[in-house]
Amino acid sequence: MLLRRCAWHPRYFGYPLIGGITSWAGWSLKFTDGICPECATRFRAEYRAFIGRREPERETPRRVA
Repeated sequence: MLLRRCAWHPRYFGYPLIGGITSWAGWSLKFTDGICPECATRFRAEYRAFIGRREPERETPRRVA
C-alpha cells in the first residue's frame, strides 16, 4: 500500500497529515511525500518574505560618456 502524506504538515500544524491511499498494490506499507494546499499557501508566503529580505538594492546604471 502506498500512502500520500504532507511532508510539511508537522512544521506548520504540528501533526502529520495522511492525504490518502495512492496504490493498493502489495502488502508492504510505503509512503510518498508531497505538500498539501494549506502548507503550500504558508510556504509561499514564507518564501516571499524570505526573498524580499534577501533581494539586494538595485543601483541605477551609471552612464560613461
